[in-house]
Amino acid sequence: MLDLPVEYALVEFKGNKFSGKIVPELLDLAERGIVRFVDIVFIQKEKDGSVRTIELNDLDKASYEMFVPIGAHVASLFTTDDLEKAASKLRKNSAAILLLWENLWTTNLRKAILDAGGKLVDRRQISPEVMEQFKRELAAEKRQKAAGKKSAAGKKSAAGKKSAAASKKTTAKKTATATKKSTTKKK
Repeated sequence: MLDLPVEYALVEFKGNKFSGKIVPELLDLAERGIVRFVDIVFIQKEKDGSVRTIELNDLDKASYEMFVPIGAHVASLFTTDDLEKAASKLRKNSAAILLLWENLWTTNLRKAILDAGGKLVDRRQISPEVMEQFKRELAAEKRQKAAGKKSAAGKKSAAGKKSAAASKKTTAKKTATATKKSTTKKK
C-alpha cells in the first residue's frame, strides 16, 4: 500500500456541521478505481476557535455507514501536527474534511513509464487560483503588446503624415520657385 502518488485535500464548509453531500462523489471516485482513500478526518472549528477532530471510526453509526465503502483502506496516517496545521487554516464556525488518497489512475501510466525506461522526475498540482492569476497576467501582457503595436503603428502613421506633408511642402516650394522663374523669364 502507498506505492502510488498520494495527495491530500482540506475542504472547508460553512457552519460547523458536515452535511455529507460530497460523499456520493467520493464514493464514485473510489468505486471507479480512480483513487483509494487512505485517511479521512473531520474537523470542526467552533465560534470560539476551539477545535474538535473526528476520525472515521468515531463517527455516529449513520455517518459511518455513508463512508463504509470508501473506508475499507483507511488508516490513521494524519499526525496530531497535521491536524493542528489543517485546523489553523479554517475559519471559526466551520467544518472540514481532510482527505488523503492514493491516485490509482496512475498505475498503468506508471508501469508504461517504467517499461519505457523512464522515471517521474517531478509532479505537482497547480491550484485554480494560480492558473487564474496566470490567465490575468497573460491577458494583461497581450493587451500591453497590442497597445504597443497600436502606438508603433500610430507613430509610423504620424511619421508618414509628416513625411507626406513635408513632401507636399517641398513640391509646393518647387512649384512656386518654378512658377517665379517662369514668370521672371517671360518679363
